[in-house]
Order: sequence, then C-alpha cells, then structure tokens
Amino acid sequence: MYICFSTVQHSMINKNSTGISIQVNSGETKLQQLINELLRMINTRYKQGDVLPSVNTLNKELGISRDTVFKAYRELKRRKIVDSTPAKGYYVNRELKKILLILDFYSPFKDIVYREIEKKLDSIYSIDLVFHHYNRKLFDSVILESAGRYNAYIVMNFDTKKLEICDILAKIDPSKLLLLDIPVENWKDFDKSKYNYVWQDFDEAVFHSLTKIKDRIKQYRVFHIVNPDRLKHPDITIEAFYRFCRKHKVQCNTIDSPADLKAIDGDCYFILRQRDLHAILSQCYDNNLEPGKHVGILAYNDSPLYEFVSCGITVISTDFKTMGEKASQFIVEGKRMNEIIPTKIILRKSL
Repeated sequence: MYICFSTVQHSMINKNSTGISIQVNSGETKLQQLINELLRMINTRYKQGDVLPSVNTLNKELGISRDTVFKAYRELKRRKIVDSTPAKGYYVNRELKKILLILDFYSPFKDIVYREIEKKLDSIYSIDLVFHHYNRKLFDSVILESAGRYNAYIVMNFDTKKLEICDILAKIDPSKLLLLDIPVENWKDFDKSKYNYVWQDFDEAVFHSLTKIKDRIKQYRVFHIVNPDRLKHPDITIEAFYRFCRKHKVQCNTIDSPADLKAIDGDCYFILRQRDLHAILSQCYDNNLEPGKHVGILAYNDSPLYEFVSCGITVISTDFKTMGEKASQFIVEGKRMNEIIPTKIILRKSL
C-alpha cells in the first residue's frame, strides 16, 4: 500500500521527463524510492493499461542501475499492480483505489489508527494522509480539491461545535465519507442516517469511567482537569468531568493555561494531551513527588509507553486499533457504518 504524506519535501532531487523523482540524500534506498515513485505515478497519472517508463529510460534518466529498476518492477508485478509483455513492456495492470485520510494532528493515538488501516488494506489501495491542524482554510481547500477524486474519504471533522458536519463536507458523496474519532457536539441529536461514522464517546463513557474510580479520586484534595484554551478537545468531556465532580462532591478546578500547571502534593490531575502529561511528570520528578502516592495522574487516551512511564499511567481510552479496523472495513466493503467505539479505564499506579 502506498501512503502519501501531505508534508513531504524533497531536497537534492533527480528529476526527469517521466515525472519520477529520486532524492539523493534520503533515508530510503533507491529501490524503495523508485517503488514509491512508480506507485505515485500510477496513482496520479497512469490508468489501467497505460505503458510505464522502460527499464532503459529509468536507468539513463535517473542514473539508477538496471538491476534496481528490474527489482522495482518485479515487486509491483508481485503485488499485481504492474504486468509486462515482450511487445508492450511494463504496463498498469490495475488502478489503485485512492483513499483520502484527513486527521487533525499527529499523535501516537492517530498513528495506531492509520497503521491499522495500512495493515488491513492490500497493495491496490493508495492513501493520501493530510493533517489539517484546525486550519480552516487548509481543511476547506483539501476537501474542495479532492472532491470526486477518491474512492473513500476518512475524515476527522473540523468543527465539533455544530449539530451538523462542516458544510464543506457536503461536497463529498456521503456514501464514500466516514467521519472518524470525534463526534459533533450533542451527537445523540445528530441525524445519523445521513452519514457513516466511527466515533468514540467523549461524554457518558468518560463520566462512567470516572465513576468507577471515584474512591481513588476522592483520596486527593482537588481534582484538576488540564484543558488549555487552544486544545480542541470536545467540550462534552469537560462537562462530563464537572457532572462527575458535582454528583460525587469532589472539589474540582480547570487549568486552562500551561503556565498554571503546577504539581501540588495531595492533588489529582486529569491530563487531556501528552505535552501536559510530560510537564506534570517533569515537575513530579524535580520535586520528588511520586505519582500515585503524592500526586494523582489520569491521562486521556492510552499510548504503548504509558504502561512503563512512572510505573504506569492510568488512562481513560478508546480502542484505536478497533477504530482503524472499522475504518479499513468501511474502505474495503463500502457498507453503511455507524459505530461507537467503547471507552474504558485502564488502572495503573499513577492513581
């Protein structure tokens, strides 16, 4: 499977009339670069049956050995994307199915999602991966330029504050669109018959997870939620936090600026992003405060490393592996999908 990242840049590149580019100083071998470039060309320029550049052409124009070119074509033949005949040379055996995957920003959790998608799809699929970083102009331009060009669109919605998805997404055939991970606000009132989605529950699941560990939380003086102003986390999680604190009479507080995040002996912290978790753990280390003993720490969304950091970080997390599996199932089968991925509490020594 071919994955194209929107942020790829080239320096010191050999270009030629075929449009294929090879980076001279690259961490990838020339063979892997050539395979990826041929896949890119098949994805963007060539159709089924079109003849591809000959071995001699690629050898001369790119300065790549004939053996490397033969190996690249053999690999594409193995994947059944390319075939060859003595009279025709190498040609496109079947077109790639193009998938657009739009995520908000990179994180270890998103990595799990698209790695699972990658694992489940075979070599006929080509994924273009874009991070919108909550830049509305970028989000809109990507959607407008891509409308009608892809077999499936897997999109993390830009605006979670509305009962409807972004107007710009109406440009996409709804049967090809899957809304991923983050639901619109008040998603229970959302007209789910219109759209496919694989979401996590940021509301009731958070409330119930907190309730399961209320006795641990109540051992601490104040329960803080760390929610910086610029963090695009759905407000329903913050509301679930305060609903829990009101019901169980827990003294609570919101920390909305990283500058105000201070590790205080006897307090508990609900951390929504990894950067703030690093900050609070650093403060604990500097002040000889032991997580789970002097300071309580609860993080949102699990990471493979959290099991080992500070003897284990307690988390409220959805199953991102299942989310990726469901997204790949939508891509392959094209069937209607309305899924809420379960969220659970994973208890470790930090709380």
